[in-house]
Amino acid sequence: MTKKIDSKAIGLDIGLLIGRFFMNTEDLHYGYWPDDKTATAQNFAEAQRRHSQLIIDHIPDGVKCILDVGSGSGNLAKKLLDLGYEVDCVLPSEFLAENIRKKLGDKGHVHVCGFEDLITEQQYDLILFSESFQYVKLGFSIDKVVEMLPDGGYLLICDFFKKNTPGKSPLGGGHKWTAFEKKIASVPLTKMTDIDITEETAPTNDLLDKFVTQVLGPIKSMTGEYLDSNYPKLLRFMKWKYEKRLKKINRVYFTGQQTGENFIKYKTYRLLLFKK
Repeated sequence: MTKKIDSKAIGLDIGLLIGRFFMNTEDLHYGYWPDDKTATAQNFAEAQRRHSQLIIDHIPDGVKCILDVGSGSGNLAKKLLDLGYEVDCVLPSEFLAENIRKKLGDKGHVHVCGFEDLITEQQYDLILFSESFQYVKLGFSIDKVVEMLPDGGYLLICDFFKKNTPGKSPLGGGHKWTAFEKKIASVPLTKMTDIDITEETAPTNDLLDKFVTQVLGPIKSMTGEYLDSNYPKLLRFMKWKYEKRLKKINRVYFTGQQTGENFIKYKTYRLLLFKK
């Protein structure tokens, strides 16, 4: 039986291709704008480099061995290796894993699986989730982290969470912040650092919203007009077959709600460091 392709994994693969071609970047994460909050395609790659540096700057002294969970294209893992850390990667995409192998060579091991499915006897000085924590099972993964860390080991998360804001958020993704706080308080992990960078990362959403409305929107309209003109029966079938999915896509991505303002309203983006 053919294995079903994970939509999240294929989305990251597509994101890498778009980033390479349009923005001269292979990073698959938010940008970081600590000063000027205006995001453009031209400054996005630099903002992503600042985001990676923010993470690197908060790795505690004494850390040698790191597990990079959800390693994206491997850019951060490569930077960590160049700084002298030992780094293993785990991610579900074979396409991205192959890109990482090309960058890292024989340095470090690349596990192609979800974090929950990772089987290893190795313990790490630090387990890192850079915008990958939102994709793992909250309770199970925190318990697994505790098992994999030695005493004195660290958990570093740089990701966004859902705030307890009234109303339905137009932005998906992220675990509930209150649920995370409750779970993390139940395990032997002590909070060392908690930095709110919501406003500094929110401009990423403004840039993505512009890309959707100014580029993908017109392409969608032109494609619809072409199909209606040349293949009207096919278009009607597609609208009928995928009616619910198409409505959801239009509601989520093409209503101008994927903005930095809404991100600040409904999400909290944190850099978190815990010690076992």
